[in-house]
Amino acid sequence: MNERKFWITFASVTGAVALGAGYMIYNEMGQIDAARQTVAKIREDIKVARDTVRKTPDVEREVIVLREIADRIREVLPDTKDLLNVIRDFQQYSKESGVRPSAFRPSQSNDRGRKQAGAFEKVAYQLTMTGDTFQFLEFLNKIETHSRFMAVSSFKVNAASRKALEDDGVANHRIQMEVETYKYVPTNVDGDGVDINGYERKRDLLAGEINRRRQALTLQTFRYRGPRGRRDPLIDPRVPARVDDPNAWTVQRQMEEVDELIRRMAEAQKYWEASNAAGSVLERMVQRSELEKLLVMLDDDIRRIEKDGRINYKPAEKRLSVGVTDPLGELRLALNASKPNQGPSIAEMQTVGDTMVKHIEDGEYDSALDSFKALSDSLKLVKDPQERVDLADWLRMLADDAKTLRDFGRIELVIGGYALHEDYEPVIIIGGKRRSIGDPVGDELIVHDVRANEVDFVFRGAVLTREF
Repeated sequence: MNERKFWITFASVTGAVALGAGYMIYNEMGQIDAARQTVAKIREDIKVARDTVRKTPDVEREVIVLREIADRIREVLPDTKDLLNVIRDFQQYSKESGVRPSAFRPSQSNDRGRKQAGAFEKVAYQLTMTGDTFQFLEFLNKIETHSRFMAVSSFKVNAASRKALEDDGVANHRIQMEVETYKYVPTNVDGDGVDINGYERKRDLLAGEINRRRQALTLQTFRYRGPRGRRDPLIDPRVPARVDDPNAWTVQRQMEEVDELIRRMAEAQKYWEASNAAGSVLERMVQRSELEKLLVMLDDDIRRIEKDGRINYKPAEKRLSVGVTDPLGELRLALNASKPNQGPSIAEMQTVGDTMVKHIEDGEYDSALDSFKALSDSLKLVKDPQERVDLADWLRMLADDAKTLRDFGRIELVIGGYALHEDYEPVIIIGGKRRSIGDPVGDELIVHDVRANEVDFVFRGAVLTREF
């Protein structure tokens, strides 16, 4: 081999070796970069894990506390089912406070509240009512002392005029208010599906925090004590302490005396109602005897007040007339009319009938029938006058209605769905079968009409509605 070929061969081999070494170095550099990225990711995972480990005790404590006070949250905030009772509560509070409601309806703001995140969903109601300032405050007190959380977000009062107060005897302010509450719709927020090691021991260590949080959820209430002789501040407050008559009591004394007479008149009405609802002749005689004594004392006090001119403040005079003298005269007439007749008296039948109507309106059909049973046998004695005969027939009709409504309510219906279209006859699925208008459902039930979430049936000659 000559020298030229030697160096050519040497250069070729050297180049090949250099290229191989370069490739190996490049490959190693790539592996080093990948290893560095892996190390960086592991370091990030270690950091996240350390943060999780550091935060876990705080999260555990919060979960334990929330889990232990979840029952209290459910007590303070209504769930979806309990919200159905809110309107009934408003109606009951209006009766207890004396305000006269004209509308209780859900607020339009509910549509905005439905998209709230978390386990609490705001629900608002708009209330419209009339009453004086102290009746309104009593209603607010009922809201405040409710076992569930409720808040009055806004209210508007249109005050009654002074003339209206003198004409009606009471201040009928027009009140509009919005009441808010929150619906509790938990989505496993209290961690019921999470196991915590040493739960009981950790819970015992957090007893102080749990009690503090539970106490924070306890509603603090104030006892409203009523007007206590105060004048309604929404009516012209410049009412003189005395009226222009030396024999008359002060304005405050007049209002207090009328309030007491109204209370005693209400007590007399209770004796009258109790005597009509008495289950035996002896019990009725006892109630009538107490009623007579109370009426004699009321008559004497009213005559004395009128003779001495003690009350001449116009609102007090009106309240005395509406709340005492007028109902006292009516009660006297009813009492006298009930004595000479054979069988139940007109007043007695009317009272029982009114009681039955109230039970029927409240859905208490068995109670209505129980009230009717107290007179059912003695109704056979009613022959005249025609007014008593008509009342006896009315009571029998109410009894038939109560029995029909009771039996209809006891019918179990499984409604699977319905279809409404303006061009086709509505259909409804009852008991797994397709029904149209006029189709029978059992022996006494016929489909009469179908509407959204309601179906009318003909039952024993009456058209009755069942909601679903």
